Amino acid sequence: MTNKKLISLTVVAAALAGLAYFSTTHKKVKTPPLVGKPVVSDFELSEVSKIEAGLAGGKKLVLASSDSGWVIPSLFGYPADIAKIRENLLKLKDLKIGHVAAGKKLAAPILVDLQNAAGKSLATLRLGDKHMRQPSGEMEQYGGGGGFPDGRYVSAAGADTVFLVKETLDAFDGDPKSWTDAQIASVPSADITAIELSGKGTTTKLAKKDGAWTLEGLTPKEEFDTSKSYSIESALSYLNFNTVADPALTDSQLGLATASVYKVTLKNGEAYTAKIGAVATNSTDRYFKISAAFSPVGTNTTENAALAKKVETFNAKAGKWTYVIPAYNAENMTKTRTDLVKAKEEPKKEEPKAK
Repeated sequence: MTNKKLISLTVVAAALAGLAYFSTTHKKVKTPPLVGKPVVSDFELSEVSKIEAGLAGGKKLVLASSDSGWVIPSLFGYPADIAKIRENLLKLKDLKIGHVAAGKKLAAPILVDLQNAAGKSLATLRLGDKHMRQPSGEMEQYGGGGGFPDGRYVSAAGADTVFLVKETLDAFDGDPKSWTDAQIASVPSADITAIELSGKGTTTKLAKKDGAWTLEGLTPKEEFDTSKSYSIESALSYLNFNTVADPALTDSQLGLATASVYKVTLKNGEAYTAKIGAVATNSTDRYFKISAAFSPVGTNTTENAALAKKVETFNAKAGKWTYVIPAYNAENMTKTRTDLVKAKEEPKKEEPKAK
């Protein structure tokens, strides 16, 4: 190959390379300038005194700061969980545009409005439907359902441009319970030494001896059905409410005047007494009220003072409310003696040995 031909081929190759580069660079998708920018205007968490979220003209979720802390008016002033307030406000403050959804409109959006103590809006946001990620791989192969939410369509109030963000912002959908610490009690079942179940004029007593539960008053032909012990002793272990009852309702209206009573005593002297009332209106849930007491069993004054304070704090929060709890939780605290006793199995007779 002559030098002239080699030079010609080199020039052609260089030209083709340049053309390929030019073509590739023009095919690259440019990142829209809005991606990565904040969705809502900047605000200070410390200035937020009220949170409203709801459909235009519809019922609103309202959370308000008060002298006693954050409360939820629609739950009759029940305390909001300050950790959840902070968590969700930070989600809004840090919300970044992930994608510009050109041409998309928000149908019946939820308007979120953050206000200061004077009622002035600090930041607003409109929430549309959630973005659903469809199942793929093994989930798709084995029928993983219709996908799961991995983001949400939003827009700044007063603006038409819709953005997709990675947060689903579920807490702003209207359920006030999602802003509370819904746990009523967390009593360790392993620490319980005695249980009393009262109702309809009868009382059933259980005691733990050598790690095993026994039922008082068994006849020679009866025995305690140990398969029922776990549900009874763990009834207050992880007890959450569904909602709270109107404080204006009387004990008679709540069914608490003739309630079933469930009481547990712990080895450290703590005792918890629960009343299970009537079935809540338009529900299978039950009205529920609980209180705590403490009787020292030891002589350690520091430990006794701490337990007394624990009980005082419990009563100041949980003790002042009437809750509505799931029916299955109530069922575990309203067992009767008939539910817990079974006929004693007679020992099997040995068959005569063959001669």
